[in-house]
Amino acid sequence: LGILSIAVSMATAPLMADVEQGEQAMDYAEYARLLETYAEPSGVRYAVWAAHQDDVLALDTVLQKFAEVDVQALTFEEQKAFYINLYNAAMLQAVFKEYPIKSVTKIGLIPFSIFKKQFIQHGGRELSLDDVEKGILLKDYFDARIHFAVNCASVSCPPLRAEPFIAERLDPQLEEQTRLFAQSSHAARVDPKKKRIAYSSLFKWYAKDFAVENPAEYLNLYREDSLPLNYKTDWIDYDWDLNQAN
Repeated sequence: LGILSIAVSMATAPLMADVEQGEQAMDYAEYARLLETYAEPSGVRYAVWAAHQDDVLALDTVLQKFAEVDVQALTFEEQKAFYINLYNAAMLQAVFKEYPIKSVTKIGLIPFSIFKKQFIQHGGRELSLDDVEKGILLKDYFDARIHFAVNCASVSCPPLRAEPFIAERLDPQLEEQTRLFAQSSHAARVDPKKKRIAYSSLFKWYAKDFAVENPAEYLNLYREDSLPLNYKTDWIDYDWDLNQAN
């Protein structure tokens, strides 16, 4: 494959490289092992993971290696996958730094400050979770499906995928993440008697990203059973409790 270039911000400098070069630059084997071991559809087995301190340290090692990744040596899709993985791994690390906790919103002196704290090391700089999600992913690699790939370690969040995101399967991975969430009760709850549908607050907070007037318009693209478009809209209270596996 030839080299493909696009205009992106100098902050992330995600330059294109040959596919083979990008694939050789990334090694998610250890991160894949951790996710496969501890991530489940119902949440993350934090208690079991925390009991295996060698695997907690293994996550730290994964993030140390992520910090040294030369993004310029990766393809565009590898970059996009990398930043999703960086966000999710850093969120896990933040949980274990304070575990046991009831909610990530309780980390720090101010509620929700964990999303603003610059604790993620990468390329000689420190990033926050918001920097990675909103300042990089949703800015330079925009894809509304990213909202169902990044995991905020909370019950109402789309579940953490039990494998890393990788370039050669990124589109089907994002597609599956979106479909799984769209079909769940965290995305929409229908009350046919009252002709009302309660939607995930994600569709309220990021309405511009989904670019629809009614969340059902977006969700119906990924559901087997379509949601009525003429029902009144309500919002599901976001559950910020830790996404501890059942």
